[in-house]
Amino acid sequence: MRLIIEARLVDGDGDTVEEGDGILAVVERPDCSLVELRLTLAEGRSLLAKVQAELISKQVQWWLSGETHCRSCGAALSH
Repeated sequence: MRLIIEARLVDGDGDTVEEGDGILAVVERPDCSLVELRLTLAEGRSLLAKVQAELISKQVQWWLSGETHCRSCGAALSH
């Protein structure tokens, strides 16, 4: 059994803003027993770290895309 966990950034209207390879984790289980269905603590922590890194990265990209000019004088900003 293979569990693929991916993330997609979506705007408020439900349209996908950014496509791409948003796969965060692939969890493989050789047998489908009930004991093996859960995530281990290490897998959960790793997944959480990847989700946080992806979210922060996308939020920074989104914020920077709206900050291209100075609000006071209108000059172009460098990033």
